[in-house]
Order: sequence, then structure tokens, then C-alpha cells
Amino acid sequence: MSPQTLRLEQASRFRNKTLAALLALFFGSLGAHGLYLGRRLWWLPLAYTMLMAAGVLVADTWWDNIFVHLLIVPVTAGILEAVILALRDPARFDAVYNPQGGGRNSHGWPSVLTAIAGAVAFVNISLYWLAIIVLALYRHLGWLDSWVY
Repeated sequence: MSPQTLRLEQASRFRNKTLAALLALFFGSLGAHGLYLGRRLWWLPLAYTMLMAAGVLVADTWWDNIFVHLLIVPVTAGILEAVILALRDPARFDAVYNPQGGGRNSHGWPSVLTAIAGAVAFVNISLYWLAIIVLALYRHLGWLDSWVY
């Protein structure tokens, strides 16, 4: 199969907005939604995540490792993209990802629930990140020297 034929086959495939949002929510750090949507550089989040995961495996303690905190970046980006994809206007989504007009996306409960789940996940990760930053600041200032944690 020639690359041109393969490109035409991929262009004629209908892309569901809710499925793309779910892929971004659960596998966004691996770039699964980018692969599903046919983006050219879908593998960049995967490469970054694999590099950070390798750094976590090499470290002595995973909880006090910079790579764990850097791993939060693609996870957070995937969750934010899930919310954006879920709440995006279906006509705009179809204009970009379904230009052939084979089917049409619409708003509905699945996309709303995906956006809500993404927002909840984003808040939880943000609170975790804030707690880690405060803990690091307290440790740096010496306020936790006599505490066992």
C-alpha cells in the first residue's frame, strides 16, 4: 500500500470527539489521542513520558525524585486536552478532524461527563503538585527538621 493511499484511508476515517477526549484523559501522557486524531507529532508525549519513567526507575527513592514531578507535566497536559476536546464545539472539531463529512459529532452526556472527570482529575493533580511544592519549601526553610514524615 502506498503512503498516499494510506493517507487517504486515514483521512476518510470518522473521528469521534468523545473517544478522542477519553483517550486524552486516560492515555494523554502517551499521546494516544494524537495518534487517534492523526497528528504528525503524536509520539512526542510518549517519548517524554518514557524518558521520565526511565529516570524514575533509576532513582533510589521514587517519591523524592525530580522525574516523578516532571512526569506530572504530560499527565496534566493530557487531562487539560481531554477537557478541551470534550467541550469543543462539534462543528469546529469536525471541520478540523472530519473534513470529509462522513459523520458528525454532537454534544451529549458522554462528552460532558468526560469533561467533568477531566476537571476533577486536574484539580486532584494540581492539589498534589501544590502540596509537594509546599513540602519542598518547608523542607528548604528547615521548618520540618524536627518532624518525622
